[in-house]
Amino acid sequence: MPALKTLPLAVLVLAASIGAQAAPAPSEMKTIVDPASNTLFAVGGEVDPSNGPDAAKVPAVRWAEAGAAAAKLQAVSAHLQQPGQAKDQGPWMVFAKAMAKQSADAEAAVAAHDGAKLAQAANDLGDTCSGCHAKYRPTS
Repeated sequence: MPALKTLPLAVLVLAASIGAQAAPAPSEMKTIVDPASNTLFAVGGEVDPSNGPDAAKVPAVRWAEAGAAAAKLQAVSAHLQQPGQAKDQGPWMVFAKAMAKQSADAEAAVAAHDGAKLAQAANDLGDTCSGCHAKYRPTS
């Protein structure tokens, strides 16, 4: 994760707003994580070169949206690893660290405008989300 002084103010505010609370409640996952991950998944598909030649024509605004989404996910993943936030030190931490790495990979891919790497990071993140949800997502 980049040094805090290099993070955009909005990301720092997001991290601070969730930092004072226990592990994200389902509503936080719905309001922060779900929209950010959905953006990353969508843009990852749009820029994936295996989806055809139009992948190279994705507008700059979509790349920017993907970068902002990756930054939000990285802030949340750092929060999820903090003492008092993690549900356990086993699988939870594995998922949170994977989310951090995949979010960082997505940010790097956005910076390089590398569609293949962004698509891979988004796919890997989707796998991590699915694994975590299978273990920790409330069933009700």
